[in-house]
Amino acid sequence: IRIAKPGAQLLVGSEPAAGSLFAARVTPQLPAAAAASNPKAVFLVDTSLSSNPDRFNIYLKLLRATLDKNRDTLKQFNVLFFSVDAHWYKPAFVANTPAEVDALLAAANQLALEGATDLGSALAEAKGMQGANSADLFLLSDGAATWGESNLHALGRLVAGKGPLFAYQTGLAGTDTSMLAHLTRDSGGALFSVTGEAEIDRAATAHRARPWRLVGVEIQGGSDVLVAGNPTALFPGQSLTVVGRGQLGANAALALTIEQGGKRTVVKTGLGAPILSALAPRAYGQIATAHLEELELATEPQARAYATHFRVTGRTCSLLMLESEDDYRRFNIKPEDDAYVVKATPAGALFAKALGKTLETLGEPKAAFVAMLDKLAASPHVKLTMPAAYRTVIDQLPREAFVVPAKPLVTRGRTKQDLAKGLAERLATHKLEYDAITDAAKARSKLSNADVLKALSSLVEESPGDAVLARDVGFSAMELGLGEQAYHLFRRVAEARPYEPQTYRAMAQALATMGKYELALAYYEIPLMATWDPRFGELQAIVQLEYLRLLRTIATKQSAATEYAKSRLATLTKEVGIARADVIVTIMWNTDNTDVDLHVMEPMGEECYYGNRTTRIGGQLTRDVTQGYGPEMYVLRKAPSGKYRVDAKYFASDANRTSVRTKVQVTIVENWGTAQERVTDKVIALEYGRDRHTIATVSR
Repeated sequence: IRIAKPGAQLLVGSEPAAGSLFAARVTPQLPAAAAASNPKAVFLVDTSLSSNPDRFNIYLKLLRATLDKNRDTLKQFNVLFFSVDAHWYKPAFVANTPAEVDALLAAANQLALEGATDLGSALAEAKGMQGANSADLFLLSDGAATWGESNLHALGRLVAGKGPLFAYQTGLAGTDTSMLAHLTRDSGGALFSVTGEAEIDRAATAHRARPWRLVGVEIQGGSDVLVAGNPTALFPGQSLTVVGRGQLGANAALALTIEQGGKRTVVKTGLGAPILSALAPRAYGQIATAHLEELELATEPQARAYATHFRVTGRTCSLLMLESEDDYRRFNIKPEDDAYVVKATPAGALFAKALGKTLETLGEPKAAFVAMLDKLAASPHVKLTMPAAYRTVIDQLPREAFVVPAKPLVTRGRTKQDLAKGLAERLATHKLEYDAITDAAKARSKLSNADVLKALSSLVEESPGDAVLARDVGFSAMELGLGEQAYHLFRRVAEARPYEPQTYRAMAQALATMGKYELALAYYEIPLMATWDPRFGELQAIVQLEYLRLLRTIATKQSAATEYAKSRLATLTKEVGIARADVIVTIMWNTDNTDVDLHVMEPMGEECYYGNRTTRIGGQLTRDVTQGYGPEMYVLRKAPSGKYRVDAKYFASDANRTSVRTKVQVTIVENWGTAQERVTDKVIALEYGRDRHTIATVSR
C-alpha cells in the first residue's frame, strides 16, 4: 500500500534493556538553495546478474530521464557498464543530444546481464578516465559488491574527495543500502529513493540542488539519536529515518542544525502523532547495530551484543536454532550480558567516541591486515601465536605491499548474441544450474580466459554468501591465470571461515603468481603460526615446502622483507630437512567433508597411496586426509628414470552439496631446490560416478 502524501511517521515502543524507543521517518523542508549542476557526468551502470531484468530497466529509464531533463546544464556524458568486467560506451565524453541518448539506450539493450558485481574496480576505472575527476558520478547499482573489494571503507576511499557521487535506492530486494549511503556520504553526494516509475522524473533532477552540511541532530525528550546511514550532507526532498531512546509525545519535533556557505540554520520538523508499534525497537536495533558495525574492530564487541540482543543478522551475528542450555554455552551466547551492554552503552555516544580514533585506519589495507591477524588470534577456534619477528616484518612492510590492485576483467563477449543457447532465459529467470553455467563458461574459452571467469562469476552473484562456491570459482580463476580475481575470492572465504588454514595458503599462492611476494610471505606464515583442527592433516609440512620456494625468491630481491626472508629460509630449511627432491606432488580440493586420495604409480610398478605411504624407491606420502580439503603430498628425493602417473581417487564426497563439483588443484614440482626447478599447476573437476582420475604424467 502506498499513501500519496503520508507526512512524518513516528513509531514508539519499548523493550526491557533499552527502555522507551522511537523510530521516525521524515522529509525535512530544507531552505531553498541555488541550483548547481556539472556540465559533465559519468554514469556507472550495473550489468551484473542481479540487475537482470527489473533493476536494469529502472536504470535505463533513470539514465534517460537524467540526460533529457538536465540537457540545459549537463552538456557531456559517458557511461561505464560493469559487472566483473567494465567497458565504456565511448572512448571519450559525448554530447548530450537526443540522438546520442537514443543510440546509448539501443546499445545498452543489447548487453548481456550476467556476472558478479565488482564495484571497486568500476569505481577505480570510472575515476581513471581522462576528465572524469571533473564530472559528477552517478551510480546505478544495488551496491552489493559480490566480487573484488567489498569493504565499504576501502570502497569509500576510492571516491572520497573526488567529487560527488549520486546513487539511487530502488526498493528491490538485495539492495545494499548501507553501501550506497556510505559511498554517497564519503563523496559529498546523496542517496535518492526511486521506489516507482512516478519518482523517476523527480529523482532525475534531485542532484541539482546544493547540499546542506548536517551539523547536529536533536529531538527534545529523546537521547541516543541516530540517523540511518549517518549522512553528512542533506539535499532538498531527502527523507531521513531517525531513531533513539526516550518517550516522545504528540508535539515532538526533529531539529536539524545545517550549514551552507558558512551560515548555520536550524530546521524543525514535526514527527506527528506517536503510533505504538513493536517495529520501533526493531528499527532502533537495526540502525544502532549498523552504526557500530561500521567501525569494525573498534566497536565489534558492542556491535555483536546489539546484534544478538535485537536479532539483527549481518556482519557480527547470524541466527542459530538453540534448543538447550548446552547450546548457549557452546556458542558462548549470554543474553543477560548482551542486555547489559545495550542498557549501559548508548550506541550514539559510543559511535562518536570511537569514530575519531579509527577514522584514518578504516579501509586502509595494512591496518585491515593487522586487524585480521588480531581477530584470528582472539578466535576460540584457532590457537595463533605470532612471533615477534613476524610482527616486526609486518610493521616494516610499506602500505603498498598490502594493496592488491583492483582491475576489472577485460572481456570480449558482452552482448546477448555472445551467450550460449538458452542461457539468456536462465539468467533472466535466475534459474542457474551449476553444470549448465560451467558448460557455458567452457564454451567461451575461444574468446578469452576472462570471458570464462565472467560466466562462472554468475554463480557467485546468485549465491554471494556461499563460501564453498566462492572457493570453487577461486580455483578456476587460478587455473585461468587470473590470480588477482582468485585472491579476492579466497579472501571472502577466509572472512567467512577463518578457521580453515587452506584458504590462507591459497591466498599466498595467488599473490605469488601476481608477484606480490611480500604479502604472499605474510599469508604463508599464518598456517605455520597456528594450531589447527587435526582433520586438516599435515598441512604445515606441505606449506613449509611451498614457502621455501617463495623465501628463496624474496631473499634475492631488495625489499623490506629481504632480511626476514633470509632468516626464515635458514630456519625453515633445517626444520624441513629436505635439501632437494626430484619430484614433489601436492593436491588440495575445494569441498569440505570430501575424501580425495593422491595415488602415484612409480616406474617400477609400485603404487604410493594411503595404504602404501612409503615405497621401495623412497616415495613418501603424507597422512591421509578424509574430512577436510586436503592437502596431501608425495615426495621423492631421487627419482629413477621412467614415467610417474599421478591420479586422484574420488573416494567420498560431501553428500550435502549438490551445487558444486569437487575440483582438485595439483602442483607438480620437479627438481625442487635446484636452479632447474620446474612447476606445473593444474585444476581438474572430478566427475560423478568415476572414482579415479589421471591428473598428469611426469617423465624423468
